Amino acid sequence: MRIEFGWSLDGAAWAEGTGAHGTARMGPRALVQLLQNRLGLTRPAVEPAVRVAQYLRLIEEHLAAASAPFWPARSFAVDPWSTARQLLHWRDAAVETGWDPAAAQGPLPERLAALRDLERAAEVGVTGTLAPCPADDLAEVIALLEGEAATWPLGIEELALHEDPQALPGMWPQLLALLDRSGVRCTIVPAASGGAPQVTVVEAQDEWTAADVAARFLAAEPAGHEDSVTVLASSDTDVLDRALHRRGLPAIGAVDPSRDRAHHQVLGLFLDVATAPVDVHQLAALLDLRVLPGADGAAEPIGLVPAAARRRLLRALGREPGVGGPAWREALAALEESGHDTAIEAARVIDRLVGDPLPADGLFPPALSSRLDWLAERLRAVARGDGDLLASLTQVQVLQQVLAMLDPGTPLARRTLQQIIDSCGSSGPSPRARREVSDWAVCSRPAQLRAAGGTVLWWGPSAADAPRVLRWDPAERRALHAGGGRVPDPAGITALEVEASLAGLRRARTVVTVLPGRRCEEAPGPSGLLAHLEADGTGDRVDPAALLHDGRWELAGRSLPVTVPAQVRPAPPEETVRRTAPAPQLLPTRLSYTQAASLLSCPHHWALEYALDIRPAEVAVLPTGHRMIGTLLHAVVETLVQQRTDPALGGAPLTAPSGEEIGAVFDALVPQLASELELPGRRAERADVRDRAVRSLGELFTGTARAGLRITGTETRFSVPLTLPLAGGERTVEFVGSRDVDAVDAEGRRIVLDLKWSRSRTRYGDLYDTGEAIQLASYAWTVAQEDPSAAPADVGYFLLRSGEFISADPALDPHRRTPMDVDEAWRRMREAITATLDEVASGTVRVGCRELLETTGLTPEAGWDARRRATAKAREAARAAGSLLVENHCASSEHAPLCGLTGDWR
Repeated sequence: MRIEFGWSLDGAAWAEGTGAHGTARMGPRALVQLLQNRLGLTRPAVEPAVRVAQYLRLIEEHLAAASAPFWPARSFAVDPWSTARQLLHWRDAAVETGWDPAAAQGPLPERLAALRDLERAAEVGVTGTLAPCPADDLAEVIALLEGEAATWPLGIEELALHEDPQALPGMWPQLLALLDRSGVRCTIVPAASGGAPQVTVVEAQDEWTAADVAARFLAAEPAGHEDSVTVLASSDTDVLDRALHRRGLPAIGAVDPSRDRAHHQVLGLFLDVATAPVDVHQLAALLDLRVLPGADGAAEPIGLVPAAARRRLLRALGREPGVGGPAWREALAALEESGHDTAIEAARVIDRLVGDPLPADGLFPPALSSRLDWLAERLRAVARGDGDLLASLTQVQVLQQVLAMLDPGTPLARRTLQQIIDSCGSSGPSPRARREVSDWAVCSRPAQLRAAGGTVLWWGPSAADAPRVLRWDPAERRALHAGGGRVPDPAGITALEVEASLAGLRRARTVVTVLPGRRCEEAPGPSGLLAHLEADGTGDRVDPAALLHDGRWELAGRSLPVTVPAQVRPAPPEETVRRTAPAPQLLPTRLSYTQAASLLSCPHHWALEYALDIRPAEVAVLPTGHRMIGTLLHAVVETLVQQRTDPALGGAPLTAPSGEEIGAVFDALVPQLASELELPGRRAERADVRDRAVRSLGELFTGTARAGLRITGTETRFSVPLTLPLAGGERTVEFVGSRDVDAVDAEGRRIVLDLKWSRSRTRYGDLYDTGEAIQLASYAWTVAQEDPSAAPADVGYFLLRSGEFISADPALDPHRRTPMDVDEAWRRMREAITATLDEVASGTVRVGCRELLETTGLTPEAGWDARRRATAKAREAARAAGSLLVENHCASSEHAPLCGLTGDWR
């Protein structure tokens, strides 16, 4: 076997040779692994996180037994994981020089003294207290070659060295001398004659423009004979691969690994849900997590949580964004009755996680590890050999192994736990990191180039090309030398890599370098290697626009015809009406106020969401913000009324609950209905909402009592038949919903109050004063239908945020408003619903959001003030015509792209 050895050749392709095999090209790590195999020294791989945990345990044991001060003790007390990882890194670097920490004698610098103290307590080996690193492997190979294996056949005929052995750092000169003594012929490859390639640098403004340049170069035909082309991918080629695929060319596939791949998020997301306080948005993300595609194209993707449990639990969170409430318990009970064993078990596990989350000061390793058992079993059950899921499973198993090595009685800090999770998951490959068969060679490091006399397309050189070397101070260097170490000179190590890289580049005849101006929103640093080439060779820097000449694109002797298309700006659809065949099947059988408001404001939106049931996923509409707070305060009012209702009085007493009572109910309902307010960093917001709730709800109960109103019910459900005189014949639908607050005065007159959490203090007053508060009108109509003999009900709003009433009753609202004509408002609403449903049944569906803009002469880009003024004028015009205009808010909904309100033309 012939081996070509170079300090920068790890990962290089084999060189061409004669006979059945070529020449193996190896770097330091590959050669050590080959020798381990030949000498019978191979061992199972150990995850880096396990080694850090082993070293952390050694530090803990040393601190418990040591009487003298330990140099990194203070750092270890603050951040144990990072300190152990850094000390282990220094230990491995010291061993790599050839220094034996355990045998070191005499006084040492503090850093080396700490490493020596720990090494004397460690047993390095498979069954020892510390797993070996690559430097330990090298030392073991050297020790065996110096002893009994000196005459063993290694099966290596020749070792062709790219560097002088004495220029290599650490123990490498010793190893190469031993191999020579063992019969391996070691020769030094003569340096290639110093050529000066023709260098052309294309400076693009962004990565996408640079990708087009590189892809065009590979797609273009050379002007004459060209020996070979090699792509040197110094940067991630994801964007370049897409440009190649657009031209029907194979991908390079040199996509950087990352810790941010989807399968690396499973473990962290699971443990986030298992620790207090529970974040319902993280819980929803865990429930909705899909880990594998379906068995065929039409099948639903496989989730971490089985579909039956996922749907019910997400639906419960959509009703109540918290855990432990009625909606959550109903979902669990329904699952128990379903008989789906896998879904039932998953729901039970999730319920235990969120029902008894680990507190911040209770993250004990055994408790964490036990919560991971179900996750490991589930990943194992659904993996089906998928590499990403197996990587997730490995991460879980490594974390459990690490947790088993830590002190079971010492809780972990959240920061330490996250550091351990990150360490347990290695950088994962991208699903697009798949190289495809191509006519050109590909490498990722300049030293691996074999383009003798050919062309190199260098993609994305940057300052990251420069090697990083651990530095020792002079005292440490002397101590390492005294202990048998051979400390590399940082400049010498850098020179090894730089010279190898330049040698590879100088073997080419032409180097075409493409520089992305910005990558990931950052400008890459200048490349020292490119600066060397430009200083030595000939060439220039060009702009991508300068490569176009009379309909042809030309670069470094390659060209191809190009066509510059005319710029076209997409325009929005011209029609604001969707016309189909008559569609009576779209007519509703049930109608709520929310549906009716959507129907009147934008029939197209209503048809999509209610008639066709096109809705966003449950995880995308989890209640949050104003909607969540409004639901929470509605529930606080409902709970207080239920607690205070006296059947003998026929409702709640005419006294207000105390601020302490309101606050206690608020605190009890937050975990169930607004658990995100319990998260770290939300304390001020929670306190503000609580203070407002106590003040405004106190005013609600005080004001109603002062006006002599006895609250008789909250969230009162109704279902009343509503007959609509449609053109195709009368149609009766069920008008359903719930009234927020029902009350009666001393004379028995009914009053309905609607509770609103809103920043606007004028919107609902304006609706009331103009007679367009159709929600109040619909509530008054349902009261009349329930008791036709009773007097018409009074209506009003209560603003939860500001604690104000909007009513014609001067005891509630001092503005002396004129009573709203609810019968007239209901008539207009009923007629508008009838007319709109007639249009839908005939096959005409208006896009109300865009129709309003066009009738008022506005564009989709119009500002809020312009829209507000235009809407006010349109409302006045509709009111004067005896009609009704309901303002739409489609632009903030998920249906805006389908309505044509947003798109590429904006």
